Amino acid sequence: MAHGLTVAQVYMELATGLTADGTVASLELDGISTDVIVEKPEGAVLDAQELRDYVFEVTDKDGEIKEVPLSDFAQVEETTSLASIGRIGQKRYLSVTAQVLPGYNVTLLANQVEQAMEKTDLGDGVSYTFTGENESILEAVEQLLLMLVLGILLVYLVMVAQFQSLKSPFIVMFTIPLAFTGGFLALLLCGMEVSVISLIGFVMLTGIIVNNGIVLVDYINQLRQEGMERREAIVEAGVTRMRPILMTTITTVLGLIDMAVRKSAGTSLMQPIAVVCIGGLVYATLMTLFVVPCIYDWVNKAELRSVREEDLKLLDI
Repeated sequence: MAHGLTVAQVYMELATGLTADGTVASLELDGISTDVIVEKPEGAVLDAQELRDYVFEVTDKDGEIKEVPLSDFAQVEETTSLASIGRIGQKRYLSVTAQVLPGYNVTLLANQVEQAMEKTDLGDGVSYTFTGENESILEAVEQLLLMLVLGILLVYLVMVAQFQSLKSPFIVMFTIPLAFTGGFLALLLCGMEVSVISLIGFVMLTGIIVNNGIVLVDYINQLRQEGMERREAIVEAGVTRMRPILMTTITTVLGLIDMAVRKSAGTSLMQPIAVVCIGGLVYATLMTLFVVPCIYDWVNKAELRSVREEDLKLLDI
């Protein structure tokens, strides 16, 4: 102020001298806007020594122009500083970002970074948090796991209402872990990792694979209600229902093969879903024909009491 300058004047003049280029206009051609940037010639940008010797031209109250060196009211030092200072909750923070190369898993790399940061001493008053894609993935995984649990619960309750029993739906639910095992094996064989997209495939399997168990268990119950012995009903149901179970699985798998093997921008994103569904359906279908009958025979030890029409007596009350 004693030299007739303000902070804004000093900043604007020095910022202009330190800037190498600037946008002077904007041209629009065929609806596309392009900025016109003018670069200063070599030597026109102030360096450290020129900045120390910089002189301002100031007009005093008498209208005379006088020169005021920057060194009269400022000290120039070379140091390292931030282009801008960010704050969260009145505390300074720095954002450190990184890009993951193709072929690497974000979650696995984030776990390695967290382990490395735990061994690093950042000093007193310094803390860190992780944000970004990995946190979004973990949040999505948590939501999908909740959907998976709710899906299994709803499927079980619907079957309880249809079977009018707690044991029969319990037997059918054993097809779900079989499907999950097949899905994980398929991901392993294809060299894929468990991701948010693949978890959607597991959620889909929850509702698809129980169909095979329902068809088998329901037919066993029908045969037993007609008076057939338990073991005999299990064998008969396995032979009779094998064909529709295999047809249902084969048609579904054939419909997903194109998505699983084709390499394109659209299918590459959905490939994990197709791989999980195919692996889960194939493995669970084959195992259902063996596991579900065994579990049914183990759970239903008591024979069903069937009442025939000729056993009924008409009472005149």
